[in-house]
Amino acid sequence: MKKEGIKKIMNIVVLVYCCIACDADFETPTPKSIEIPEGAMISITAAKAGLDRIADNTTTFTTDQLMEAYVVSTDKGGNFFKELILQDRPNKPTSGIHFLLDERALHNRFPFGSKIVIQLNGLSVGFGNGVVKLGKLQENEIVALTAFEIDQHVFRTNEVVAIEPLELSIHSLTREKESMLIKLTNMQFSSNFITETPKTLAAESSDNFDGLRPMLSCAEGVELSLCTSTFASFKSLALPQGSGEVVGVLGRDFRDDFFVLKMNSAADLSFESDTRCDPVFFDCKPVENKSKTLLFSEDFETITNEEKLERLGWINVNVTGDEKRWADKKITNVNNRVLTISAFNTNLRPLEAWLITPEIDLTMLNEATLEFKVRSQFNNGKILNVWITNNFKDNPKSTLWELLPVKIPRASSNYKVITQNISCISGKVRVGFQYKGFDPLATSTYQIDDVQFY
Repeated sequence: MKKEGIKKIMNIVVLVYCCIACDADFETPTPKSIEIPEGAMISITAAKAGLDRIADNTTTFTTDQLMEAYVVSTDKGGNFFKELILQDRPNKPTSGIHFLLDERALHNRFPFGSKIVIQLNGLSVGFGNGVVKLGKLQENEIVALTAFEIDQHVFRTNEVVAIEPLELSIHSLTREKESMLIKLTNMQFSSNFITETPKTLAAESSDNFDGLRPMLSCAEGVELSLCTSTFASFKSLALPQGSGEVVGVLGRDFRDDFFVLKMNSAADLSFESDTRCDPVFFDCKPVENKSKTLLFSEDFETITNEEKLERLGWINVNVTGDEKRWADKKITNVNNRVLTISAFNTNLRPLEAWLITPEIDLTMLNEATLEFKVRSQFNNGKILNVWITNNFKDNPKSTLWELLPVKIPRASSNYKVITQNISCISGKVRVGFQYKGFDPLATSTYQIDDVQFY
């Protein structure tokens, strides 16, 4: 493409932007129709085409190419800073990208919904904090454009449109949906954050740079964290106790461990229903167990394959049709063997696997206690539940279970001893460890050890 052609296109776009910035009485001229030479205008998808997450590579543009996109973020509320989130369409988008610009109050220049054109020559795309970013390459890192470079590369048209959030289910969240404005419905904040004194979005003493608040999908039973900057104007908003919908940009946390959602304003959180979908827990008040008589114990030290586990009466089953289940693992540094599971890199949505204890007879007992150790690693959401039943039906999906109110670690941890009173249930019982992961949304690793009944 000739440089004269690209210059002509740029000049017309600049003219449109300047007229918008003029006095309101000035009549904005109608943009001229321009025939763009073949290959000059590329999509966001095409701009990202050469990237490979595993290789963590970058691509630098060396020819005069243009990319048009729509702005779906605003820094007016302080939740975004020196960046524009762009997507390829105002509705039903197929691709998005983070654009780094070293300028404050970008909403004055590039308001939400505005269509912009970017001259890509000299810019680069690559990965940063888990998402694809557009900027300039500096020592193998994508950094923000300076004010001078913004004027050379970024041009706003006179088109400002309504952006329609892409309504998705939790199960459909994938890497391809990153940097798009999405809407999730039938959501509620985790019950751990709904207390007599409600928690805020990001104004707690423990919040550092960002506040992360787990939201549960009532329809799908999976969590996604809402991410709010501690510099956001709405950081002190109390978490609503009910349920509803939320709109935000899908992204990743700073360390690229899990998906997060970032709102543009407090108005993006609309929890108008008073109802919640909290589970009903097994209700058994704590008792003082003065003596400990061991009924059952398994430390998994002899479990070197699945057949050995089954011969001892355990049930290890994937109920979604895949072969991925709980597996034995030797922890070499402490010479210990455990059972472990993770959905990471399985591409399973969901991976639901049950590890169920042998039958334990509590018929003649007035007091009984369950105890086990659990360790969480690479935690990106609580996806382990522990259930109990005294009427097992040979299939965990057809069995009526009661959910135990045990506190599974929500962050990566060392082994934690969990003790739960089960005196309120009689007969022959089984305990089931239910793992329900969704790669890549929820892939936390769990290790179970030293299961005991007293």
